[in-house]
Amino acid sequence: MRGLRRLAFVAVIGGLLAAVPLSAMASENILAGTVGQAESAFNQSLSRAVRGGLEPQIADTMMWRFTQVHALKASAWWQAPVAEHDKLNKLSLLQSDLDALYQQQVSDSRDALLRQVNRWNAALAEAQNAGISTSGLETSTSRLMNYVAQSPTPSGLNAMATVLSQQYTILDGRMAAYRTAKAQVDAAAQNAQTLLASATQYPQLSLDGFRSQIAAATAAISSVHGADGFAPLLATLQQTAASIQGLLDSRSNAFNQLSATRSTLASAQSIGASVGNIPGTINALAAQLNGAGDQGTFDSLSSQLYNQKQLLASAIYYKQMQPLSYNAGAGKLIVISLSRQVLTAYQDGTPVLTTYVATGRPALPTPPGVYHIFAKYSPYEMISPWGYGSPYWYPPSWTNWAMEFRSGGYFIHDAPWRSWYGPGSNLYNGTHGCVNVPYSPMSFLWGWTPMGTTVVVQY
Repeated sequence: MRGLRRLAFVAVIGGLLAAVPLSAMASENILAGTVGQAESAFNQSLSRAVRGGLEPQIADTMMWRFTQVHALKASAWWQAPVAEHDKLNKLSLLQSDLDALYQQQVSDSRDALLRQVNRWNAALAEAQNAGISTSGLETSTSRLMNYVAQSPTPSGLNAMATVLSQQYTILDGRMAAYRTAKAQVDAAAQNAQTLLASATQYPQLSLDGFRSQIAAATAAISSVHGADGFAPLLATLQQTAASIQGLLDSRSNAFNQLSATRSTLASAQSIGASVGNIPGTINALAAQLNGAGDQGTFDSLSSQLYNQKQLLASAIYYKQMQPLSYNAGAGKLIVISLSRQVLTAYQDGTPVLTTYVATGRPALPTPPGVYHIFAKYSPYEMISPWGYGSPYWYPPSWTNWAMEFRSGGYFIHDAPWRSWYGPGSNLYNGTHGCVNVPYSPMSFLWGWTPMGTTVVVQY
């Protein structure tokens, strides 16, 4: 009996010892199934997040952490439950981190889209206030805000932000083109108005047509809703400005031609050239010029004045080519060549002195003719007959010797202030009508020339 009881005890103990690993294996299998479900759930969440637009760097980090958790193994069978529980905890933490990171990215993308929406709304309001066309663009603010509130994924939000950015670029381009075109039109209008204001100082000018064109173009600016609409207004304003400028230029040219023609007339009359009825014609053209109001009339009058100036130039030429009659025989004679800027003194037909001189400038020429010395002074102070401020005024200037040969203050004299004599000196640095002679030749002439000596001024 005692042996039987011992046998029964051993059998019970053996059964208990056999049940321990079986129970552990059953528990390990249950935990392993739970871990597997958690791993599958995480993989699905990560896949959804990646499809939803989770940043690749975050997705790679999550996957690396998952592989580290998945690789955890118990070193002994009796440690398996602890290892599986550790896996479950790490998987739960990994899932929480993934959810938090994904939601943060959703929030960031929504904020970015919201900034795009606000920028878009501001640009849209500016465009609508300016009347710029928004055709083909999303103009419903409520629809955009609904999408911002309802979109669940970063990729959807980012896609909407991209579309909105593209639309903003299109609208911004339209607005930039509109601003540039409008600025060009505004500048053209300002230029046209400035020219018109300048032209109004001449009451006789015909400006009503220009005034109407500018008014019509500027009034139409507010009705333009796109850059292309400004093109015809710009063309009109530029053409109007060009026409006003052309009118002012033609007027200026005509009056300049009148001044040049009158100057040529004065030169012709000063040398006794035959001018016929040209002075009357010039005066008649001047009267018409004072009442002219359009470009065609100014151009016509300018052309007619030019023709009169050419006739005067021909009269001057013919006069200059006529030989002067004088006695070059016995006695003393002074001959001045305007073309060569040379003075020659003759004694009984023989030259005793030849020197370069400087005669009158083109506006104040030394008049050709046959004259006689009627006054001699030493020294002599030259006093300007022109007032201060005149282009011909000069300060009081002393000379050593001066011999007057023509009334009105025409002298042969030295010029201490001058260094240029000879060809070209009269054209670029000419006198006021006198004949300037260098110091040494003038010293000789003063002593050699008696009163009444003949002076011939010729070309």
